Amino acid sequence: MRFIKIILLIYVFSFSVLAHTSLQLGDPQAKKNKVILTVAIEEIGYFPFNYEENGERKGFSIDILNYVEANSKYAFKFIILPWPRALHQVEQGQVDLILTLFKTPKREKIYHFIEPSYGNEVNQLFALNENDLEFNGQLQQLTPYSIGTTREYSYGEAFDRASYLTKFPALTEEVLLTLLLGSRIDMAIANPLIFNRLISTENVSSQVKAIEPYISTTPVYMALTRARDDSQEIKQTIGQLTQQLKASTYYQELLDKYQLNF
Repeated sequence: MRFIKIILLIYVFSFSVLAHTSLQLGDPQAKKNKVILTVAIEEIGYFPFNYEENGERKGFSIDILNYVEANSKYAFKFIILPWPRALHQVEQGQVDLILTLFKTPKREKIYHFIEPSYGNEVNQLFALNENDLEFNGQLQQLTPYSIGTTREYSYGEAFDRASYLTKFPALTEEVLLTLLLGSRIDMAIANPLIFNRLISTENVSSQVKAIEPYISTTPVYMALTRARDDSQEIKQTIGQLTQQLKASTYYQELLDKYQLNF
C-alpha cells in the first residue's frame, strides 16, 4: 500500500509539473498535432519578458506561452522582427501574435487584445548624474527637457498623450543610452529592468541615474491579429488560460522569479 501511494504521488506531481513547465517552445514533440501560432519577437529580446541565454529563449512571456502550449491545442513559433515591422506584420496577418503590448484606443482598432493582461511593466526616466532635475510625478515638470523614447513604444496613456513634451524616438534602448551619454537628449524613458541591465553591461553606472517616481505602471498584453478566421477562438482560449494561470500559485512564483511583482 505504501508503494502504491508513492507511485500515485509521483504521478500527480509529474502531471502538475507538466501542466505548466515541461513543454518547451523549441521541442518538436510539443508541437506535434498542434495548431502553430507565430509570435513576433525582437532578436535582442525584451528583458525580463523574453531574452536569449545560452542559445535558449527564456523569460516571463516565454513561461506564459509554455503554460498555454501545455494546456491547449496551440503551439508557438518565434519570428524575429524589429518592433515596428512586428507591429505591422501582425496587423496584416503575416504573423499571429505580438507580446508585451500596451493597450491603447488606436491599437484596439488594429489588434485583438487577449484579456486579461498577463503582467505589468513600469517605465522610468534616466538622466546623467550631473543633471539636477527634480521630478515629483507631474509630467508638466518635464517640458524644458528633451526625452528619448523607443520608436513605436507606448509609455502609458498620460505620457503618450503629452504632446507638449519634446520627444526624440530612437530605434532601440542601446541607441537611447548612446544619445544620453552623448548629451544629445536630456533624459531617456525606458523599462528600468532593461535599461539598468544595459547600463551595467556598458559599465556606465557611475554616469547615469534613475529618476523616481516611475512614469507609469501599465498592464501588458498579448495582441492577436484580426486577420485569422479563428481569431475569436484563439482569443477566448488563451484568455481563459491566462485567467486560470493568474489565479495560481505558479503565477506568483513567476512574478517573483522575474522581479515583476510591482
